[in-house]
Amino acid sequence: MGNSVKKHWKKIEIAEDIVIVVLFITLAILLINVAFGNSPFWYVEGISMHPTLQSGDLIIIVRTPFDNLKVGDIIVYYSHVYNFRIVHRIIEIENISGQEALITKGDNNLGPDPLYVTKADYIGKYTGIRIPYVGFLYQALAPPVNYFIIAVLVIYLIYIDLYTPLKNKQNASKAL
Repeated sequence: MGNSVKKHWKKIEIAEDIVIVVLFITLAILLINVAFGNSPFWYVEGISMHPTLQSGDLIIIVRTPFDNLKVGDIIVYYSHVYNFRIVHRIIEIENISGQEALITKGDNNLGPDPLYVTKADYIGKYTGIRIPYVGFLYQALAPPVNYFIIAVLVIYLIYIDLYTPLKNKQNASKAL
């Protein structure tokens, strides 16, 4: 092999290493956020947000400050009535006992939700990014299953990254 080919392959190996490191760091940050309850992902269940959002959509949310929310925003919040997280739209903002409270409603529902959403119940604001049907997979792979799968993938990536160069060196020395 010529020097230019060797240099080309070396550049590819370096690029692969950089991609793996970036993926590993991104995955680590995501896992830390998920472990502390700050996952940017949520899934839509039911038909209350039709036609805007469909059951099974995976949506990306961001923890926008509560005070910056406005009428029309779609949010994820914890409902004490249903003991579940809900994805609904803000239809009104009221001041109750000196604190802001949100009145929410599903786009497909006839009336507003039974309780106000307070700052303590608020989880995140929908970013407008949704991936159809992936929410079903996200639901099926809820913790701890997803943590196990992610750990196996990370270990596999590290193994491939470390083992492949060693194997190539061994094969090269055997060929001599």
